[in-house]
Amino acid sequence: MFEKFPSKLKPFTLALAKGDCLFEQGKSVINLYLINSGRVKLIRNTIDGTPLIAHTSEKGETIAEASLFTEHYHCSAIADAPTNVSFVKKRELLQYLENNPLEMKKLLAVLARQVRDLRAINEIKNIRSAKERILTYIRSNIDDNNEMVLELSLKDTAHKIGLAHETFYRELKKLEESSVIIRKSNRIKLVVYQNSLDGFCE
Repeated sequence: MFEKFPSKLKPFTLALAKGDCLFEQGKSVINLYLINSGRVKLIRNTIDGTPLIAHTSEKGETIAEASLFTEHYHCSAIADAPTNVSFVKKRELLQYLENNPLEMKKLLAVLARQVRDLRAINEIKNIRSAKERILTYIRSNIDDNNEMVLELSLKDTAHKIGLAHETFYRELKKLEESSVIIRKSNRIKLVVYQNSLDGFCE
């Protein structure tokens, strides 16, 4: 996303080890962050101090974007894996957007897409069958050629849809052996659709 903004916003990068804290709940909002690689957990402490995982952000997502319009972070951000982020100063970004309404629309489009994708992932996570969860995820991301590009590693993709990576690998292999999908490098082609509980059909 930051590549669409002019260089005068001066994006910086930061490398985090697993367990590093990017920002803490209640602290003043200074930057807007974008994940280049890795994974970040957003953790919110309840009134009684109990930590709750509000969301896990993956590669390509902005972090706590709602903080652009608040003074303090409503959660803490902890790296859940070795992670690299880009960031711009909140003050500079808001000033630029105020003077460039077309760029504001671009940012709103990015944030709207993230909300849509988050809702879709939450629906997918509610599917009990691992096989159906994987198939639904593939169906929701294929292009006109019935192909999906895996932008994350298999392990991170499994985490994104709420499956243990061992389960994800096993079910993918079964789908390949059943000729339901074809895997090549970072692409998955959906060959047949499941439209009944009894089996597969073209």
